Amino acid sequence: MKSLKMCVPLILLGLSPFSFAYVQVVDQGAINQDAKSNYERMAEAIKEFVVENAKLIAMGTAAENEVEAINNGFANVVARLDRGKEERQNLEQLERAQPAKDACDTLQLSAGLEEASCDELDQLQQLTKDRSKRYSTATGGGIMNESQVTDVQDVNAENNRAAIEIMDKCQALDGKCQNSELWITDKPLTVDEYKALQLQNDLAANVNISVPNVTGLKPGSTEHARAVLEDVRIENAREEARANLEVIQIAQHGTITKDGERAPGRVEQYTKFQDARFGEKQWICEITNSCNNPIDAYAPPAELQRRAIQLQAVMASLKLDQYKSDIRKEMLLKNMMLNEVNKETPQ
Repeated sequence: MKSLKMCVPLILLGLSPFSFAYVQVVDQGAINQDAKSNYERMAEAIKEFVVENAKLIAMGTAAENEVEAINNGFANVVARLDRGKEERQNLEQLERAQPAKDACDTLQLSAGLEEASCDELDQLQQLTKDRSKRYSTATGGGIMNESQVTDVQDVNAENNRAAIEIMDKCQALDGKCQNSELWITDKPLTVDEYKALQLQNDLAANVNISVPNVTGLKPGSTEHARAVLEDVRIENAREEARANLEVIQIAQHGTITKDGERAPGRVEQYTKFQDARFGEKQWICEITNSCNNPIDAYAPPAELQRRAIQLQAVMASLKLDQYKSDIRKEMLLKNMMLNEVNKETPQ
């Protein structure tokens, strides 16, 4: 009981105003240290926030740049592909528009064959006209003759004239008329050699004509008519053979122009065209793209197609000329056979 009474005043004393100073006593240094630590942590937090925020911004920027770079890359790829496709199309169009390297040779051949065709007709007509007098003498004037009478003197005079003319021409050609190699040579002939071959054709056809069957017969009589037909038949066969020799010579060696020069024939032009291709290594390596310098000798597909078409056109022209030649050969053989048969026909 006594102890309880002593404790009450002590408690009251602790709660009295005189004990406040004791309660308010604090460690200011610790407080300042805590505040400083808090400021430092806050500054570090702010710095960390700024850094992290910068990282986020950088990551966002990097992502945007990456997306933009990818987009630009695809755009560049598409643009380059389109540009490459356009350039390829332009190149292909240019290749299609350009003529073949040997187009001039083909055009030259075409023009040469066309010119040769006209010259052939002119020369054949002129030669036939030059032989018309001999034909008239050999047939007694022919079927349309109603008054002309051919006798032995007329035949002899024509044979003498033809013989003298050929002798003079052969002498002027220094004996080339005796050069039998002119019949079979495939080399281009000179003008003199060409003329000598023409004279050899005349000799082969025989410049000496026989006295016609119609000689001495009365015009208008039955015998005269039959004799005229027989003379015309014989002379037509001779003229056909003579003209065929001329056609062969013209096809192989060309014609003589008005200026006295020799124009190349069809065979010569075909040979020249062929030798410039199949006989040239440069042409072969170009169409096979196997040249040592493929840049200068490159032949694009479009050009190869044109070259193939050119060759097909030339081959078609050549086959047509061969077909014409076969027809002439067949016609000549048939007429020769008919003449042999007619020799056995009773008169």
